[in-house]
Amino acid sequence: MMRRDAVLVVLCCLVYAISKTTRSTASVVKLPKGFVACKKDDPGVNACIQQALQTAVPHLVKGVPSLGLIPIDPLIISHMDINQGTSNGPLDIKLSFKDLYIHNIGSIKLTSMKSSINNYTFNLKADFDEPLVLEGMYNIQGKIIILPITGEGRSNLTLAGLKVSINTNGKPVTRRGDEYMELESMELKFSTSRLYIQLDNLFNGDRVLGSNMNMFMNQNWREILKDLQPAFESALGMAFQSVTSQFFHKVPYSKIFN
Repeated sequence: MMRRDAVLVVLCCLVYAISKTTRSTASVVKLPKGFVACKKDDPGVNACIQQALQTAVPHLVKGVPSLGLIPIDPLIISHMDINQGTSNGPLDIKLSFKDLYIHNIGSIKLTSMKSSINNYTFNLKADFDEPLVLEGMYNIQGKIIILPITGEGRSNLTLAGLKVSINTNGKPVTRRGDEYMELESMELKFSTSRLYIQLDNLFNGDRVLGSNMNMFMNQNWREILKDLQPAFESALGMAFQSVTSQFFHKVPYSKIFN
C-alpha cells in the first residue's frame, strides 16, 4: 500500500513539474521570424526601431498567427459612426459605415522615429506610397454646405498623398515575472493632398442628383474633410491601437528592446 502511495506521489510531482514548465514556456512569446530586436542603450536606437518596423510591415500585412495578429491589408472596420456638425454649420450629417475595408496599408514608408524606451513613449511619422482606399457600405442623412443629402449603398473614399503621425504611450506591467508594455493611448493625425469621394445610390438611386452631389463633394473636399477628419483619425487610431496592443500583450518588452 505504501509503495503504491509513493508511486502516486512521484507521478503527481512529475505532472506538476511538467505543467509548471509548460506554463512557464508558454507564457513568454519570442519575437517571430522577420521581427528585429533593438538595443535600448544603442545611440542609434531610433534608427533601429524605424528599420525594424519597416521590415515587419510585410509580415504584419499577412498576419502573424503566433501573436494572434490577423492580416491588416486590408484592415477591416466593422462599424464606424460619424455625427458631425451643427444646423448652423457647413456640415450637418449623420454618416455610418459598416464592413469598411481599408486597402494599401502595406505601402507605408516610415520617415522618422522618436522614442523614450524607458518612458514607453514612441512617435513615428510615415508616408504612404499608394493612396489609402476605404471601401464599404454607407448610410448618410443631413446636409453638406447648403445642399441636403440622403442615401445608402456602396462607398469609396480615397486619400492620396497620405502622411501620418502616430503618438503611442504605454506603461509597464509584470506578468509571471516578465515585463510587458500595456498600451494606454495612441493618437493618429494625418494630412492628405486629395480626398476623392464616391457614394453610390444617393437620393434613392436618382442618377442625376447623385452624380451632381458626388461632383459637388469632390469640388469641396477640403471643407468636407476638415469636419470629417477628427472622426476618421479616431477610427483609424483605434484600429491601429488594437493591432499594437495585441503585439505588446504577447511579446515581453525585454524581447523587443534588450
